[in-house]
Amino acid sequence: MGKNMNVRPTSDKVMQGMFNILGPFIVDADFLDLFAGTGKVSKEALKRGANKVFLVENHKSALRKLRDDLCDINQDEVEIIGMDVRRALPRLAREGYAFDIIFADPPYNKGWLRVLLVDLSASLDKLLRKDGYLVVEHSSRELVPAMSGGLVLESTRRYGETCISFFKKNEVLD
Repeated sequence: MGKNMNVRPTSDKVMQGMFNILGPFIVDADFLDLFAGTGKVSKEALKRGANKVFLVENHKSALRKLRDDLCDINQDEVEIIGMDVRRALPRLAREGYAFDIIFADPPYNKGWLRVLLVDLSASLDKLLRKDGYLVVEHSSRELVPAMSGGLVLESTRRYGETCISFFKKNEVLD
């Protein structure tokens, strides 16, 4: 899980499918974008009515480009966090942040799915609001657990080699 030098933006088809499923839920949502890359998903979330987006990106050149690309957006709507997801999630949880939608697009087939859904599940549980969604973009070759801490897999949609998995809080555990 070294630094990923190749940024792989979410395809328009996958993004359209994801936002169609989220529908009106995105309006006024607080949105966390993990492995933000180009910021394309966050920009679309804002365009569709998200209240505020937080972008977490660790790759230096992607981070520089993100800051340049998003500098013209109202800073009340955007916060860019330049750090590794493994440090950012626990920090945001400690600071009391909560999100309606957490989107993660980690590098495919590099072990990041396990890191997110197993190692960082306690932080994700704290950060996700009761009726919120964790949305994970991943390779169709990666296995996604049916449960992750207090989160349960609601559905997975496949778009060629890419899948989008939607998790919600497990209401039995709440």
